[in-house]
Amino acid sequence: MKNYLTIATAFLCVSLYSQSNTVSAGGDADGDNGSISYSIGQVVYTSAQGSNGNVNQGVQQPYDVGVVTGIEEAGINLSVFPNPTSGLLTLTVADEDASLLSYQLFDASGRLVDSKNKLNSTNAISLDGYATGVYTLSVSRENKQVKSFRLVRNY
Repeated sequence: MKNYLTIATAFLCVSLYSQSNTVSAGGDADGDNGSISYSIGQVVYTSAQGSNGNVNQGVQQPYDVGVVTGIEEAGINLSVFPNPTSGLLTLTVADEDASLLSYQLFDASGRLVDSKNKLNSTNAISLDGYATGVYTLSVSRENKQVKSFRLVRNY
């Protein structure tokens, strides 16, 4: 009986393990719709796909920084910098009457957190006081979307 208990204990100790990795940084983020733990620095992970989406398993989850594909009217030259940002963002409008444009800033859950009607050729947008995360900046003319940007607010 003692041998069986020893073998069973050894088997359980070998089969029970948790995820561990040495990473350079990480933390936890909480919001109204849930929470997530994240880390920076892991180079290996696995991926699982299903009919409702996909999940990248592991310690680090990748994210995309750039322009959201969508409607983009010809002749309107917009740029946003720096991205990622730690607080102050600049939206520039070239080759267009900026006063006809407006912007809306949405957080990751789709809530409107800032907006402005009648833009200038150079517009300062402050993200100070907003949580670290991904935001969407949507620029419109006469209530029709012209261009959207995916922005990252870091700490």
